[in-house]
Amino acid sequence: MSPERTEDPSLSRIGAFSDGVFAFAMTLLILAIRIPHPTDDDAGRGLLSILTSEWRSYVAFALSFVLVGINWTNHRVMWSKFQRSDHQLVWLNLLYLMLGVAFMPIPTAVLGAWLGSSDNTNQVVAAVFYGIAATIGGLSYNLVWWYGAHVAKLTHPELSPRVRRAHTMAWGVAPLVGAALTLLAFFNPGLAVAGFVILVLAYVLPLPRLVALGRQGLRGG
Repeated sequence: MSPERTEDPSLSRIGAFSDGVFAFAMTLLILAIRIPHPTDDDAGRGLLSILTSEWRSYVAFALSFVLVGINWTNHRVMWSKFQRSDHQLVWLNLLYLMLGVAFMPIPTAVLGAWLGSSDNTNQVVAAVFYGIAATIGGLSYNLVWWYGAHVAKLTHPELSPRVRRAHTMAWGVAPLVGAALTLLAFFNPGLAVAGFVILVLAYVLPLPRLVALGRQGLRGG
């Protein structure tokens, strides 16, 4: 019988700290949504009109909440593959938390405020700013994994090279797609944001499994 695997205490502390950053950043996202008050200058428009006009902020909030949530789930998976940590891994993880997590409320608020603006240039800037932030976050995440899994060899011994490569390939796609959508934002910011929405939905919804089940159903029929 193999000995029970125990987690490195430093990994537990880093994971707990990271969870706290994720939770705080996801909570801050809600601050991008305006709360109307009767004393506001535009209160005469009516509450329903004001609430519906904030749809851009709702979209930006939902998009970023799910995006950061996906990052959280991936981060937990990645952290479970490590057997130990070192000084460089700690600092790379802090870099990722700063760029890919804690900073996201800023581009979210900007996107919610400027998406759909009458000035197309401002829309482009907002969508590109959001895309750059998401892409840099994905790159910094992959940097943590590359260092821990391939450079410092900090993963558990039972993690096979095949599984390690599978994680590397799966996680490496995200910043490439983010970069492509950021380039698209220069020409069509609305379509780029829609692309980010489709991207997070593709991750949340088990699309490959649904397609496979659909094919099985067609074959069975």
